[in-house]
Formats: sequence, structure tokens, C-alpha cells
Amino acid sequence: MNNIEKRINKNLNNIKLPKFDLNNLEKKGYVYMEKKRKWPIMATISTLCVVCLLVVGGLYYNNNYKVTSKVGIDVNPSVELKINQKEKVLEVIANNEDGKKIISDMDLKGSDINVAVNALIGSMVKNGYITELANSILISVENNDNAKAESLRQEILSQINMENISIISQTVNEEQELIDLSNEYNISLGKVKIIKQIMANNNLLKFDQLADLSINELNLILKDNENTSGTASEKAYIGEDKAKEIALNHANVTNITNYKIELDFDDVMVYEIEFKANNKEYEYEIDALTGDIIEYEIDDKNYTNNSNTASKITKDEAKQIALNHANVTNITNYEIELDGNKYEIEFNANNKEYEYDIDATTGKIIKYSIDNNYKEPNPIISKDEAKQIALNHANVTNIYEYEIELDDNKYEIEFKSGNKEYEYEINATTGKIIEYEIDTD
Repeated sequence: MNNIEKRINKNLNNIKLPKFDLNNLEKKGYVYMEKKRKWPIMATISTLCVVCLLVVGGLYYNNNYKVTSKVGIDVNPSVELKINQKEKVLEVIANNEDGKKIISDMDLKGSDINVAVNALIGSMVKNGYITELANSILISVENNDNAKAESLRQEILSQINMENISIISQTVNEEQELIDLSNEYNISLGKVKIIKQIMANNNLLKFDQLADLSINELNLILKDNENTSGTASEKAYIGEDKAKEIALNHANVTNITNYKIELDFDDVMVYEIEFKANNKEYEYEIDALTGDIIEYEIDDKNYTNNSNTASKITKDEAKQIALNHANVTNITNYEIELDGNKYEIEFNANNKEYEYDIDATTGKIIKYSIDNNYKEPNPIISKDEAKQIALNHANVTNIYEYEIELDDNKYEIEFKSGNKEYEYEINATTGKIIEYEIDTD
């Protein structure tokens, strides 16, 4: 160490720092500032990066992996496609065994929706589910945004590259009633909605009657739907010309007027035919597959009801006129009633249901119908037994205005006792009370 360094060190050691009294400094006008802690720059940048990643990741997920739409395709095979925001397929689900056969080993994940729909329809054609005998397809689009659902529906329709097919298309919302029926009958929401639409147009039809029908059959029943393109095939049936020929041959007429024919559903697909001839009105239901006459009715329009004319034939004579015309002897569930100047008669025989209107003055058959599709019930309890079941349940003995009728294997019973009116439905086989109602006058 040289002399200069020794002198510097000596001077540094002799330096004494003054003691600061903060309180005195404040009194003298000095202000003490505490140094604020600064947030590390790197930590701030990291936080912003995480937020950006979350936002970008969320957008990426929504665009690529989130299900925004569902597209159902029904023929008999039923499949559902789950679609993302970019209208790419995320998943294809088979709703039934035929649907599994259609999908087979096709990998449609990531495909454009229009490519996937055409591929699945092509597979249905290849496997014989869409033919010239049954050419209908149901396309159902579901999206929480109704406008987007409608837009996607129209886009899919515009891109289907198939000829000679009929397409029913619709948008669907996940309503609880539709979901419940879908689960109960193991069919798609789209098919449930179409069946509900058919029932709204015909309140005589029941859901369980329609649930097992193919889309082509539902398309034929639906008629005049604004979102249906093409015409549903009727080639599986005998055809309108053959049905007309069967009806005219049975009626034994040639010159007819006011002819109408329509393909409809009544437990089976039927041709409903109406026409007039010889001042009579004819109505026929003909099985569309077999050509069998299911039911027919003939109404004589020459008849004029004149209730002031005294009856000239008895109930027994009217009954015999009906039985002779029907060519039967052993009958069940016979009922007869005089309404104005005509007898209304109903009975069953040989698994057929007969109804006649007979002029009470002349004995002329005014109108009659025969239902060939009627199935004779086989009750094991008698009318008296059914009556006693109802009386025991009502806990009454003295009754009046009593009526009982066997209808579709159940007894329908009505009676009054005191100031109350009773109605019962009793299973004709088991004797179980199906339903009852008690009203007070």
C-alpha cells in the first residue's frame, strides 16, 4: 500500500455521520418520504400472459370443441351429429342399431357438416334404407339460437346432393315434453316433433300408433308440410287406381260422381275413398298394402226423416232386416234404438262390427257400415258381475237409469242413486275398475 492509499483510509475512518432525528427534521420543515414498493415488471407481464392464454384458449375451445348445434337424420336408421361453431363434426352418435350400421367404420370427425350429411345419406341408400319404395328423410337442426338453427337448416338442404328423395326438415328445441317422449319411445327429438305435428292435425291419432312408423309413412300422413321437399313414395302400396277398382267392384257401380281418394293412417295405411252413385253416398277404407276392404259405409240419400210418420215395423222386424242383409245369425253386443223415424242398430259377428239405420216405416235400409277390422273381445266376467262390482264399490243398492255397454274389452256402466250420478269403466277380463266418476246433481 502506498502513502496515498494510507492517507485516504485514515481520513475515511475519521469521518463521523450525523445522527438524524426524524421528529426534529419534521419540525424544521423537512419531509420524510417512505419509498414505495414497486410491482415487479416480470410478474405483471406473466399475469397478462396468463389472461391472454385463457382468453385465446377459451375462444379456441368455443370455436373448435364446444357443441353449438346438433343435426339429426332419421329414416329408420337414426343418427345425430354434434357440430362446433365452425360447422365441423365433433361426434356422430347412432340412436339405434340401424344407425350403427349406417355409420359403420366411417370417421366423420372434423368433417364439414354438409360432407357428413351427404356421406350418411349415401350410406343409407347403399344399405337399402332409402329406396324408390321409401324415399323420405327427416333432417332436424337444434341450436339455442333459433336464427342460427334456421340458417343451418337451409344450408344443409341446399347442399344435399341426392335425387328422387323427399326431405322433411325442421328446427327443434329441447322442450321437456319432447325429451320425455323421446326417452319413453326411444326415438329422436326430431321424430317426436313430427309425430306431435301430425297429431295436432288429426286428434284421433295416438302417439303410440305413430311411434313405430317409418319416416316415409309419417311423411305420407303429414301432407302439405311447408318444410317438405319432394314427394313421399307410395310405390310400396297397391296404388290409387287399384284401390278405386276394388271399391267400385264391391259397390257394383260404374258411373260415379264426387270421387275422392286419400292415403291415410288408421292402425294401418289405408286408402280412404268417397263417391256418389245412384243417389247413394259410399265411403270405403281399403288396406293400402293388401287391398282388403277394412270398412265401408253406404248412405241412401233418397231417405227423408219424417218423425211424424207412425212406425209400421217393430224392433224385432228391424233387427231381422239387418241380420238378413248382413247374412249372420249368431251376434253379440246387440243394441237397437228408435231415433225419430229410423232404427239405429249395432251388433258384432264373425269379428266384424255392423251398424244399420233402418226406416221405421218402410223397413228400408237407409245406411249401413261394416268394420272388417273389429276384434271380438273375450270377456270372462258377465254384465251382471261387472254391475255388481260397480255397485259394491259405490256402496249403493237402489239405482235407476242404469246402462251398461261392452266396448273394447271394457264395460262402461252408468247409473244414478239418490242425487248422485255414477260412471264406471271395468276391465271385462279381470274385473278391475279402470276409472270411475261420481257427480252430485
